[in-house]
Amino acid sequence: MDKKEVLREYLEYLDRKIGETQKALDSIYHGIDTAPTPSESHSDTTRSQQSKIAAETSDRISSLKKTRAMASLISSEGAGCIGVGALVAIEDISFGGMEYYFVVPGQGGESLFLGDAEVMSISLQAPILEAISSAKERDLLDFRGRKLKLVSIS
Repeated sequence: MDKKEVLREYLEYLDRKIGETQKALDSIYHGIDTAPTPSESHSDTTRSQQSKIAAETSDRISSLKKTRAMASLISSEGAGCIGVGALVAIEDISFGGMEYYFVVPGQGGESLFLGDAEVMSISLQAPILEAISSAKERDLLDFRGRKLKLVSIS
């Protein structure tokens, strides 16, 4: 698994997410502009509710932009230790197959697909990282009833 490709894909994912969220915010603002005013008899709290949603969406865009800025500073070179920017490869001995995790700033949870491989973005607080924090490459671990082998950290 090429860390440079994973990093590129993650940055592209963030760019797409920022764009999609900005479009949603534009749509919300349009809804606010066309919503009934409080003085109209058929008015409800729609304008107020949409304003609150707009503020939350704007906060989400700010958070994504901060994450994007931090992620752009990640080195594509392997560090060999767990931290933001680490690409972790784990072999699942119990069920077979490889698992890839990319440690990102902020929230994780997104799946990135590179060819046939899925790379899960995770935060530093992810339980799997706690399980491997003291492990070395080729160590065997037990994690939630599964036998795993730490293949690499780059």
